[in-house]
Amino acid sequence: MQAKKTKAELQDKDLLRYNRNIVLPEIDIDGQLSLLKSKVAVIGLGGIGCPAATYLASSGVGHLCLIDFDHVSLSNLNRQVLFSEDDISEKKAEAAKKNLQSLNSEIDIKSIPRKIDNKFDKDLLKDYDYIIDCTDNFQTRSEVNNISIANKIPLISGAAIKMQGQIATFRNDLDNMPCYRCLYNDLPDTSPSCLDSGILGSVTGLVGTMLATECIKLICNIGDNFGSKLMLIDMKNYEFKTININKDHECKFCG
Repeated sequence: MQAKKTKAELQDKDLLRYNRNIVLPEIDIDGQLSLLKSKVAVIGLGGIGCPAATYLASSGVGHLCLIDFDHVSLSNLNRQVLFSEDDISEKKAEAAKKNLQSLNSEIDIKSIPRKIDNKFDKDLLKDYDYIIDCTDNFQTRSEVNNISIANKIPLISGAAIKMQGQIATFRNDLDNMPCYRCLYNDLPDTSPSCLDSGILGSVTGLVGTMLATECIKLICNIGDNFGSKLMLIDMKNYEFKTININKDHECKFCG
């Protein structure tokens, strides 16, 4: 049996910084050590990815990989809370790294200012423990799903439009579990865009925060994390619904 880890393995500044985590019985010393050793890739640094990355960094996830090919613009600032006016025209991945490093200089952060498509090198993420998908179109999410399956990495995915959001967890690290394409076996030609439909910034903040929470739960083994599920959020009517996702045994991607 592995010996129980003690607080001696954390520095005094760690005990102070992460005190509110550590006093939670669900996290404690062992959980905080697991967070510090974990490697998480956040793909998409928009209204969902910004709060997700921020809370992972502030919670002490020790290794973050930030992936986004876009640049910061003025229209982003109503919901992409990791950026400021000073970041306009900078690459999102690099601006996010800079700002998160100022929040927590003790963690390792890597930025990849590249687009996720069929030319993306899946091996770039093979050493990561978790992937959080915060992208905004079905085609990119499908590519992220392929990366997750190829490397057998759990995938946590979020989306939001208008005043609605959704969060899904796919245990692609486990056998006989559903993937993103089991849920969406036919991808539409176009995705609804916040440019056309609008989006309430606080809704993307809620979804991003919940993605970070789901990732922390997986890292610290909190709750029942061995199933794949989808949560639907309707903030206009204050409704939340959770649905279990079943595997499609004829899925061309994970079957």
